[in-house]
Amino acid sequence: MKTLTKITLVAIAALSSALTQAATTSASIPVSLTITEKCTISDVSTNIAIPNDTTSGTGAFKVTCNTPYSIRTSTTNTSDAATFVKSITNSSHKLNTNITVDLNGTAVPVNVGAALSQPGLTVDTYNVNAALVAAVVSTTPAGSYNDTLNISVDY
Repeated sequence: MKTLTKITLVAIAALSSALTQAATTSASIPVSLTITEKCTISDVSTNIAIPNDTTSGTGAFKVTCNTPYSIRTSTTNTSDAATFVKSITNSSHKLNTNITVDLNGTAVPVNVGAALSQPGLTVDTYNVNAALVAAVVSTTPAGSYNDTLNISVDY
């Protein structure tokens, strides 16, 4: 029995010694995420119908950016910053317009001036108003008149 006890004690001591001398190794893995800068223009009005008088036709669009951005607008038909619609059948027939774009009352220049800078990180809804400078009269040539508002967002 004494021999068995001695063998058991030696085995326990050897096992205990082996456990306390165990080696440890470790590693780490970085975890990261990169979000690419992005802007979208959405919910763009398909058409703004300008009334025959000097009241405004209205439209809108939204800009959504996850980074600061600047926005500028221009029209296809412009002369010295003035805007106009022109006849699709006779380009010499022009009617002067007043086109404005704003974000919560802050004007976005149309055809002139510096771009409007915005902080991004939200959905910005821009309002567009288009009106004739002078009402249509009985001698205004009949037909369809068009222009295009172009929207450019830099980010």
